[in-house]
This record gives sequence, C-alpha cells and structure tokens, in this order.
Amino acid sequence: MINLQIRYLVAGLFMGVAELIPGISGSTVAVIFKIYKNLMSILSELKFRNLTFDLQKLSRTFQLSLFIPLFISMVLSVIIFSNGIEYLIINYEKSFLLTLGWLMILSSLYVVHFFKPLLQDFFLLVFFLIGALSGIFFQEMVFVAGEITGLYLFLSGVLAFSFFLIPGISGSAVLVILGVYPVVIQGIANFNLQTLIPFGIGCLFSLIILPKFILNLFLIYEQKLMFIFSGLIFASGYLLIT
Repeated sequence: MINLQIRYLVAGLFMGVAELIPGISGSTVAVIFKIYKNLMSILSELKFRNLTFDLQKLSRTFQLSLFIPLFISMVLSVIIFSNGIEYLIINYEKSFLLTLGWLMILSSLYVVHFFKPLLQDFFLLVFFLIGALSGIFFQEMVFVAGEITGLYLFLSGVLAFSFFLIPGISGSAVLVILGVYPVVIQGIANFNLQTLIPFGIGCLFSLIILPKFILNLFLIYEQKLMFIFSGLIFASGYLLIT
C-alpha cells in the first residue's frame, strides 16, 4: 500500500506540472503512471448517494488513502512549479517543448508496450492510428464561435472537462479551439458568474457522466482503448515538436 501511495503522490506532482504546460493534460500523466483506470473508478463514484459523514465508508468508496496524496501533491505542484515552468517557456520555449514532445512520443509507446502486443494482434495499430489522427485533426481545428451564450458556455464546459479526463489533449486547448478561452479566463479573473455558472455546470456534468462511461469501456475494450489513448498522446507530442 505504501508503494502505491508513493506512486499516486509522485503522479500527482507530475499531473500538476502537466496542467501548467500548454497542450498536455494531467490524465496523460495518469496513463503513463498506470493509475488512469483506477482514477476513473474513483471519479465514477461521485454520486449524491455516496456522500456521507461516515468517514470509513467515504474512505473505502473514494479510496482516500490514494486520492488524498494525489490531490494534495497535484495542488502543491501547481503552486511550487508554476514560476519555473513559466521561466522555461519564456526563455527556452523551443528546447523545452521539443524535449517534452519527444518524451511524450516515447511515453505513448511505453504505456502500451507498443511492439509486443502488435506481434499478437497487428489490428491494434488501427486503434493507435485512430487516436493519433483524431488528436492531430482536433488540435489543428479552427472553430469560429458566434454569439457566446450560456448554452454555448455549458457545452464548452462539457467538452473542455471531457478532454481534461481524456489523455492526449488538454482542456485549455479545447477552449482555444471553441473560441471561448479568453471569455473563460476573464470570467475567472473577474469572477463573472454569468460566465462561470454555465461553464462550471458543464464541467460538473462531464465529471459526473464521463468517468463511468470510460470505466465501462475499459471493462470491455481496455487494450484497444489504451492504444487509442497512446495515439492521442503521440499526436500531442508530435504537435509539440513541429
């Protein structure tokens, strides 16, 4: 258990760093550290009926012995490393992103032990290509938003948080694609409830619905899904170095 807690603690540190870097999601790190499936399992338990004042039941349901180290280290990482990441991006952006891109490409092959499964089932390469091409296509999209309504902000929240939970594409990149990134950032800075409430409800909707959906897919198609995630991570790394 202690070794597992250390893994979640270290994963949280790197997840916090990932959220500070453009184009990378924390869930990518969760896949690399092989905690993604269990993290979706924990998040899938976010239901009103599971909320209780019984600490023992709460601890069992949400695996607090693992989730608390992950969450605390993630928050501390954002606080501690934010200035360092900003310094690297400002002063060494090209070298920093190039190194990061190659690390992601290598990690995308590592998370599925790429070549060994292909010897047993070469068709898995199709799922890798689906992930890679989808990642490149989506991040290269340019979407011109019309009037930014409350419904549009809600849908943006759903999509952005969905990609926060899916490895390979960052939620902030999705907001840029949808044309609402400046609006959301200004809304946070100015505490504009007209922006934050519909956007936040969209994020919450995604948080409640998506983990259970992903977990169900894992139970049936784990290896194929991992190859799709591997492709998405590969695409993010490729776009960082190009």
